[in-house]
Amino acid sequence: MYFVDKEVLLERLEYIDNLTDNYKETESLALERSSQMLIESVVDVGNMIIDGFILRDPGSYQDVMDIMETEGVIPAGDNEKFKTTFKWRVELTRNYTKLDHEKMKRDFEANLSAYQDFRKNVYAFFENEGQAITAFKGDQHEV
Repeated sequence: MYFVDKEVLLERLEYIDNLTDNYKETESLALERSSQMLIESVVDVGNMIIDGFILRDPGSYQDVMDIMETEGVIPAGDNEKFKTTFKWRVELTRNYTKLDHEKMKRDFEANLSAYQDFRKNVYAFFENEGQAITAFKGDQHEV
């Protein structure tokens, strides 16, 4: 069993909220960083939940979100929105000299609601999950 620090999880959810709050004003390198960190932080929180609930091991970034959908953490529509934006990870990490900033921004803005709703969906999952959450350190925090 893995122990997940709930305080770190909550801190990362807040980070995602802050990125989405400012996303529409970002340009150039800030746009690249914001886009990449939205992807990375959502997957990081997803991995923490998967570890905490001892769910199956993901094989890829998208697999993390597929598990999250299967387990009822996120709705299918949000998973599709994540899938649309996750394709940009390869571009941001490997093809960064040839990025189409306008297309990337359009894709993220069109699907930003999945990131904006992520905290709410995670909280709802914690509240509705029937099993005791004993794998989370710092469980004194409200979700």
